Amino acid sequence: MLLSILFLIFSLLLIYAAYFFYTGKAMVLLTSTGKETTPEIAAFFIFYGALFFIGGLDSLVLVFYQLTLLAFAVLLFVMLTMLCFIFGLNKRM
Repeated sequence: MLLSILFLIFSLLLIYAAYFFYTGKAMVLLTSTGKETTPEIAAFFIFYGALFFIGGLDSLVLVFYQLTLLAFAVLLFVMLTMLCFIFGLNKRM
């Protein structure tokens, strides 16, 4: 029961992060205010918003089906997505 609650919280956090990225509100993470919003930067945030949404949906599946291998696969996907996002954000600063 506790694991289901934790996966639900994780899913809600990922879906909210996806909304934050997909709507472009995450552009506040770019510290240089001299840059204007280019289509390339907007596409970057939309792409990662979609990936975080997929991770949130996958985590929502884990609320009902608690398979260990599936849980590790979802966590690996989210971890790699976050890692790639941080490296991509570092290149755009």
